[in-house]
Amino acid sequence: MTEFAGTTWTLLLRNLREGGRSPVIAFIFPVLFPLFVITLVASSYERMAVIPGFPVTPYAAYMAPGMLLFTGMMGSGYSATALMLDAQTGFLDRLRLSPARPMAVLFSRVLFDAARVVPAVIVVLGVAMALGARVESGPLGMLAILLICSGWSVAYGGLFYIVALRTGNPQAPLAMAPLSVLLLFASPAAAPPLLLQDWLAGLVGWNPFTYVIEGVRALMTGPLDGSTQTALLRAAAVIVALTAISQLFVVPSFRKLVED
Repeated sequence: MTEFAGTTWTLLLRNLREGGRSPVIAFIFPVLFPLFVITLVASSYERMAVIPGFPVTPYAAYMAPGMLLFTGMMGSGYSATALMLDAQTGFLDRLRLSPARPMAVLFSRVLFDAARVVPAVIVVLGVAMALGARVESGPLGMLAILLICSGWSVAYGGLFYIVALRTGNPQAPLAMAPLSVLLLFASPAAAPPLLLQDWLAGLVGWNPFTYVIEGVRALMTGPLDGSTQTALLRAAAVIVALTAISQLFVVPSFRKLVED
């Protein structure tokens, strides 16, 4: 276990250095679109918050939870692509000749997914708070928000690993980029269900992203329905379930890749 942890840590540092050589994709890109939305859209649609029944004011405070989580969805294909490039360049083959366990490669990539989103969330949260967002649960709530955003990044990123490993194509995860936008607009990130058309409001309840958003919202401005504890349990359940399901496909596919 100590050897596995040491190898994972070494590979995580390698991944961070690798990300530092491509900072736009690894670290900057996850910030750009959420910042664009939270500044431009929140300002343009600020008067939406005066609609009777609108749950949170100002509008930036309503949008903030979705934008914080969206940082983890932007650039999710980066690690999956890098993993396939490791396979194509022979890095995984060289690793088999060393005492290191190949699974440490996969685990270090997952940890990188969790770590890379933290600075992006901090930046977007700072801008959102300058526009009127708030974290009513205090410093512990902020820490919990970072953990949820990191967990969601890992859970959502698992889908990209599945595509990359099943196709063997480093470019394949890039084709999944529109999925994040579909999940975003089929959720209560930009507007509550009461303002959506019936068919779209129905999709909101089936969208797992909805429950993660409401978990973060409960920490920021309070739950819209039920208790904070219930909202957090639902968010945690979605993250754990999606992570577990995706890894059921990722781990066997990665083992096959390494053994072939």
